[in-house]
Amino acid sequence: MNTIVTFLLGLWSGIWGRITGEPVMTLAVIQSALALAVTFGLHWTPEQVGAFLAVSAAVLGWISRSKVTPVP
Repeated sequence: MNTIVTFLLGLWSGIWGRITGEPVMTLAVIQSALALAVTFGLHWTPEQVGAFLAVSAAVLGWISRSKVTPVP
């Protein structure tokens, strides 16, 4: 059990490091993956797609801001 937990924590740490290290790239991947999924059969309404993209852009924009804001 500890091995699985350790593996999952390490996996999440790597994913979170990639998200916070490259938030703009992450947003591009999310947007393109969602467009591809909808094209190939994910049955979401345009409103659902728009809401998901808006929330992901807001969260990753918040993370991106810390990377580009100058420190006084």
